[in-house]
Amino acid sequence: MSHVSILKNMSYRIASRYAKSLIELAQEKGKLEEVFADVKLLNESFKASRELRVFLKSPVIGPEKKLEVLNKLFLAKVSEVTGKFIVLMTNKGREQFLSEIAESFIVQYNVIKNITPVTITSAVKLDKATIDSLLSGLRKREKIDAIQLTESIDESLLGGFILLYGDKQIDSSVRSSLQKLHNLVADDSYVKKVI
Repeated sequence: MSHVSILKNMSYRIASRYAKSLIELAQEKGKLEEVFADVKLLNESFKASRELRVFLKSPVIGPEKKLEVLNKLFLAKVSEVTGKFIVLMTNKGREQFLSEIAESFIVQYNVIKNITPVTITSAVKLDKATIDSLLSGLRKREKIDAIQLTESIDESLLGGFILLYGDKQIDSSVRSSLQKLHNLVADDSYVKKVI
């Protein structure tokens, strides 16, 4: 196992443990939905700002400065439970894991609530009827109750869509079809069959 994968594995374990603790605390206080909304805000902020992630992971910047910035960014926007958690993580020197903790919290919350995250990536924005049809078919096929939908645009798909849910993928993009056609044409056995 490489040094990078060992660090990622360790980071995942730490994040998972702290996320579980935050979920348990939020449930105990009857604030799970409130804390979930806070964590979604944190997660979106970390995803949107590479600078924030790098800042929190920097060993050169002290915890006081990090806490000052986190307070300015989030304290007025999050619940008391989440605010105290951020302070605790920073005081323990675990602020570098806040991004991973937020991701792990959302995964664990989805498991508790039986929510399946679904991502639809298409070349152009799909209309509501198409999305509803895709999700309806997915619900029936996989017996999914609740869906958390994320839509994204990737013009390189050329057309069609890619549907990700759980650890599965349905790729009906034009790019994928063209790649399959290319592989088929490049395969000598295809040429021999035709001749």
